[in-house]
Amino acid sequence: MLNIFTVKMLIKMSKENMKEKIILSSFDCRRSMHREEKLKLATYVARHLVSPGETIFLGAGTTVSYVGEEIARMCMNYSLKIWTNNIGLVNIWLTRNEKFFTFNFVGLVAGEFSSKNMSIINLTLPMPEIPKVIIGSPAISSKGLSADNISTQHQVDSLIKRTKQIIIVADGSKVGRTETYITRSVRMIRIDIKKQKKYLLLTTNPEENQELFEKDMSRLQQIGVETKVI
Repeated sequence: MLNIFTVKMLIKMSKENMKEKIILSSFDCRRSMHREEKLKLATYVARHLVSPGETIFLGAGTTVSYVGEEIARMCMNYSLKIWTNNIGLVNIWLTRNEKFFTFNFVGLVAGEFSSKNMSIINLTLPMPEIPKVIIGSPAISSKGLSADNISTQHQVDSLIKRTKQIIIVADGSKVGRTETYITRSVRMIRIDIKKQKKYLLLTTNPEENQELFEKDMSRLQQIGVETKVI
């Protein structure tokens, strides 16, 4: 685990380095895409799915960074224990929500830094079980969850093995898409659900491809994934 002073040092160093400035700028650029939809999802999670005293894991990605920001804004006094590998989110907390650390524990997991999505990959988790995991997904379809890099596959597998509750936040543009690497196949999701793991997919209505969206949502519901369109 990295303590908050180490994280501050990393952020300070990144701001002094032009390459890291570009990485942060890229993260901010991706955050701006479908911003309204991401914020709707984040607000719903913070308002309805986070309770005082909980232990949760917040995964990588820009949608989850909005979730973390809304949790900091709406759940400041909840005495949460939050683990994350989302460096972009930690940077947001440090620059905009520093008071959040006064009432809540935040742990940054160990691993390797990935500039692709401002996160820690090849995670070393400090606990055998995580009650609730909140993750994003670049693509969701009738095949399952998928991403464009192998490290995301390893990350998702590692987290799902350690939890009983998986909350997936993804705006509607990501439903009906399939990327190169399957991070959790429909077959594995079905097995997880038989093992009493609970899946909840939170999404928004897409601007196009409504028919494909509804088809894939129906397929996920059939295998036991709870879905909610915000």
